Amino acid sequence: MQGKVNGNFTLPAGNYKLTGRLIVVDGSTLTVSPGTTFTATASGGAAATSISVEVMQGGKLKAVGTADKPIRFISANKKPGDWMGVFLCGKATLVNAATGTRDGSYTQTTEIGDALYGGKDDADGSGDLEYVEIGYAGARINATKEGNNLSLYAQGTGTILKNLWLHDGSDDNIEFFGGTVNVENILVVNSADDTFDWCLGWKGTAKNVIEVREAGFTDITNGSGMMEGDGGFSDLASTPAITDNLSNPTFTNLSVGVYNANGNDAGTSGNPAYALRAGFTYRTGCKITINNAKVLWAATAANPTNGLIKFNDGTGPAIAKDVKIDMNYTGPNFIGATGVTTSAGSPVPGANYNATGTYPAYTFADFTKLVFNNTANTGADKTAFAWTSYDFATKAPGL
Repeated sequence: MQGKVNGNFTLPAGNYKLTGRLIVVDGSTLTVSPGTTFTATASGGAAATSISVEVMQGGKLKAVGTADKPIRFISANKKPGDWMGVFLCGKATLVNAATGTRDGSYTQTTEIGDALYGGKDDADGSGDLEYVEIGYAGARINATKEGNNLSLYAQGTGTILKNLWLHDGSDDNIEFFGGTVNVENILVVNSADDTFDWCLGWKGTAKNVIEVREAGFTDITNGSGMMEGDGGFSDLASTPAITDNLSNPTFTNLSVGVYNANGNDAGTSGNPAYALRAGFTYRTGCKITINNAKVLWAATAANPTNGLIKFNDGTGPAIAKDVKIDMNYTGPNFIGATGVTTSAGSPVPGANYNATGTYPAYTFADFTKLVFNNTANTGADKTAFAWTSYDFATKAPGL
């Protein structure tokens, strides 16, 4: 299956082979019946970069499965990078980090396919994905043109993303390019790059999220992490004074388990070995709010040199002010400052973050709340993911 969906079309339940780019054009809607499976037929390489599901601005993908009949986008080979993934292009606002403006005038084109995204409609919607599995995507054309399992380009609040299982991605499992879209009940497992990634001013919410890097998963890229947040693009440094219009997502009920932080980059010549750069990286003016988080770092032999949470790097200085982080952390003490005074309610001053390096542009006063040892936090509700049959007991013990 490939080609353009031009008009409104309902696809009956069944098994379909993805053999090329399936594109929903402006003004058209593709409705997928519950129980449908799409299987990408490539097995990596150049062929993998030609297989994708893409929704252009003004198009819609309605893939609403059920717990008993989920909709699946997977590959025959079942290896990361077998295809490009699912792309949704919308008309919500992007932030121009160079100027701090969010007036709808700043637009971009996708890394793959050069499709336009961005605009002035923060209520825009590109469809509805519920009870959907997406796996084995993220094929690369080069270092800057890569797919993800799910790429969300300027998605507005009209896009519904709920009950998703994203796994075994060769780049990010899910990436937000600006917009205001919200997500709920998201299970993300095994990403060669970042599990959750965002840039260009994403200002949505993420509720009930579980992120896992399994012990047996060894794919990795240079700069990987469980979460990476940027205000603009990572290579466009934001001005520290410009914070209100940059990325500002809120995560509520979050569980993260790291069981292997090492690996080899199969997509790069020479197959270099890397470890996770940090558990979480926030930079270029990115603000973050994390409520009720449970983080388990079980990969004790693979500690990242940049700390559990890295708040800056050479791509841009500083997080924004009024950052709130509240988590129940279990694992080794990583490199970082000690004796930090945290807000009221912190039983132990946080030591598990990086406060060193050449870009210490933030101060501890930037944190409204910084808690690492809140043992009352329980994290996400795993029962929401029973439909996936994911084996938490074996693959994510203690989470």
